[in-house]
Amino acid sequence: MAAWVALAAYMVATREPESQLRAIDPAALVVGESQDTWMGIYFQGQKVGYAVTATAPTSDGGVLMQNRSAFSLVAFGEIKEVVTAGSAVLDAEHRLQRFDFFMSSDPVRLAARGEVRPGQVVIEVHQAGEVQTVTLPMDEAPQISLSLSRYMSTLGDLHEGQVHEVPYFDPVTLVQDKMVLRVADTEILPNGDEAYWVERSFGELSTKVLVTPDGQTVREEGALGLSLVRETQEQALTMPSEGDPVDIIALSAVKLQGFLEAPRETTSLELAILHVPPEKVWHQPPQQVVEGDRVRIESPMVEALPKLPRVVEDEAFTEYLEGTAFLPVQHREIQDRAESVIGDIDDRAEAARTLNTWVFDYLDKAPTVGVPNALEVLHVGQGDCNEHTALYVALARAAGIPARIAAGVVYSDRIGNGAFYYHAWPEVYLGGPTGWVPVDPTFGQFPADATHVKLVEGDLDRQIEIMGVMGRLGFRLVSKR
Repeated sequence: MAAWVALAAYMVATREPESQLRAIDPAALVVGESQDTWMGIYFQGQKVGYAVTATAPTSDGGVLMQNRSAFSLVAFGEIKEVVTAGSAVLDAEHRLQRFDFFMSSDPVRLAARGEVRPGQVVIEVHQAGEVQTVTLPMDEAPQISLSLSRYMSTLGDLHEGQVHEVPYFDPVTLVQDKMVLRVADTEILPNGDEAYWVERSFGELSTKVLVTPDGQTVREEGALGLSLVRETQEQALTMPSEGDPVDIIALSAVKLQGFLEAPRETTSLELAILHVPPEKVWHQPPQQVVEGDRVRIESPMVEALPKLPRVVEDEAFTEYLEGTAFLPVQHREIQDRAESVIGDIDDRAEAARTLNTWVFDYLDKAPTVGVPNALEVLHVGQGDCNEHTALYVALARAAGIPARIAAGVVYSDRIGNGAFYYHAWPEVYLGGPTGWVPVDPTFGQFPADATHVKLVEGDLDRQIEIMGVMGRLGFRLVSKR
């Protein structure tokens, strides 16, 4: 959850047997030499990988940009190798025309290909051996991460206080919104040239980039101490042979003032919210109530839940029964697995409990870096909280049970003296006074314990909001039972 917190609304998804969009062919496009920019990737000052971007002119006066990166992350002491690659074709006015993206971190793979058309962007998502086409309405051609530096070179003379808004699209999560670029400061480089610190804000995600007047990136700084530094090719490819790796899970811990005993048995918890506005914590009575600077979480008593039919046909729950690009609810394998797990159980609560136990037993617990697709999780059979949650929600919806994704923090004493860590879990609608019930197939809990503090609700487009508190949020223990 800490590594990937970032699907757009108004999304239409359909399956197609093969790609319908043109692949980018560099050999047919490029008419001149490429210019390579190498960057070292650092995490808390420790080098973890490299990135290189190549820019070359195209036959129609535009630009072809290509990027690849390789880096390592450590999660719970396990090293995860990540490889990404992408391309973007810009026209002569530096407007995005086509793009593609690939990410691999065994056993997870994701590929996306897109084209900008009048009034929309059409994207194909290749994952789990399937191709899904997603169409997003868009008034003007967006920029993507790869093309931003080229776009900035067209802004003319930069000066402090200058602000620009640009339509932006993330091909990994399919999130679209406005990105705000603000020139925050000026810095003189060692060679005497002037460069500018530009703050880039996209939703709750914020980064700082040091750029030269012609748009060349010198340094980029992101969340949790992640940075990219301009280097020579030799420097970028040279990796240190010594030093203990920094664990991203431990680094993203939310500290608790006080000691929380037996967290998995906690049914009621009250915390003081520290260092961030209380409205950053989700208010969802009766399970989670925010009053002033306090949040109180109560674990529902499922024994009191009413007996209801498993399948919900109420139109009010339509969005919690539908599929998305990463929750392919209507796929035959998802439908068949939901039927085989739940069988003829008609009681909704019992069906939800049975499904929770099955997902807990089926998936091996392993840190994963990637965008979880429920079908791919079913194939691979392993993952962390994101994978457990995606598979559970897809199967529950396939069985006619309204389900949604919650994300926030949960207490764990797995590292050090214990702290809250970023986490995702499902919620299912079981009726009665409780309504939505949090469950946790990662821990095998039905319902989830009261140390689950909800911060956001929804798919990847909403989870990026967590970035607004990451590295700042803290708690003080008030009471528990």
